[in-house]
Amino acid sequence: MIFLHGYVLWQARRSIPEGLPDFSGSYTAGQILRDGHGSQLYDDVLQESIQRSFSAKAIEKRRTILPYIHLPYEALLYAPLAHFSYLTAYAIWLTVNLALLSSIPFLLRKTLNRLGQAPLYLWLLACFAFFPIFSALIQGQDSILLLFLYCATWRSLERGSELASGAWLALGLYKYQLVVPLVLAFRRRKKLIAGFLSVAAILGFVSLAITGWHSLLGYPRYLWRTEHDLKYGFNTLPGLIANLRGLVSGVVPKAHTEIEIGLTAVFSAIVLLMMMYAAGKVSAAGSGRLQPLFALTLVGTVLVSYHLYVHDLSVLFLAMILVLEMLLSGPPIPQTTKTVLLVCIALLYCSPLYLVLTLRYNQLRLMAIVLLVFFVGLLSLINSLRAQTGGTVSPPASAGR
Repeated sequence: MIFLHGYVLWQARRSIPEGLPDFSGSYTAGQILRDGHGSQLYDDVLQESIQRSFSAKAIEKRRTILPYIHLPYEALLYAPLAHFSYLTAYAIWLTVNLALLSSIPFLLRKTLNRLGQAPLYLWLLACFAFFPIFSALIQGQDSILLLFLYCATWRSLERGSELASGAWLALGLYKYQLVVPLVLAFRRRKKLIAGFLSVAAILGFVSLAITGWHSLLGYPRYLWRTEHDLKYGFNTLPGLIANLRGLVSGVVPKAHTEIEIGLTAVFSAIVLLMMMYAAGKVSAAGSGRLQPLFALTLVGTVLVSYHLYVHDLSVLFLAMILVLEMLLSGPPIPQTTKTVLLVCIALLYCSPLYLVLTLRYNQLRLMAIVLLVFFVGLLSLINSLRAQTGGTVSPPASAGR
């Protein structure tokens, strides 16, 4: 897989200096903040002017800009990078992503019994072999930061520090569609919710200070427009949305947007209710008991997220690690469930599948079928574990405790 990724990178090597990666939008936001124009953070005219200054060729190829669509507080990360040229800033951000990725094994290994014994180099190879992580690195995306925050969240939960886990989750609100569903699933954990809301409130005030009331209140309207107006680059290929919305959009005719939104809301509500149900059935005591639930909520969050592309699937790395650990060291699991989970992990790790679905057919949304099967398999795993333990899920405790 890594050799294949290297080949893909070689083929796309000229696109990085031209400004085609997604990092262009983030770098633009950093320049806007550097120049003291935070109130115009979501101004398309200003964004286009800035992007043309360093990636005019990319705009010509895309025929559009890459708008900055995340919450204002995240733009603070890119403001220091705006003091460098685009290519230098891209290299710095790539280095930051590599550092975050390299820290993930150190966060997780002590919490795992069997996989924690694997050599560090195998962990790093596994990270680089996962196509969504490779895509996030090349695109200069912030999905690896979100994966890091989720790993920190899991580590805090494993250690029994729910307040800290909620705080870590809140830091990922720049991609709130990949955070809020999981928070809702854990709504009964009051300390987690308290930590989440406290940090979220601070980030809200920071965002307000950056943009002011007028721009911040207009953000939801701007976000909705960028999500549905085909003039924006990332909306030209709706088949690349690998979630429930992507699946629904492949069935409902384009002319019936209201039906697509309605069906997406219904199916998302069903998945979210299943996540809440599973969270309610899992015992609150013991870190090992959280492994299948946390993996389930991660997969469910990806499914119900409204905006999701291949690099966002990076967070599934943590879900797959937790599932593999259970399959290797947990209690007896029905063979059918075990087979289903292993096949799903194999498909999610198959880089040729991503390349064929993305580059050949523009149908990455079919990957959502794998995620649905994975989700059902995890529900079955949780139910089988509850049956073995008299109603509470309790696999063996982690080795690092």
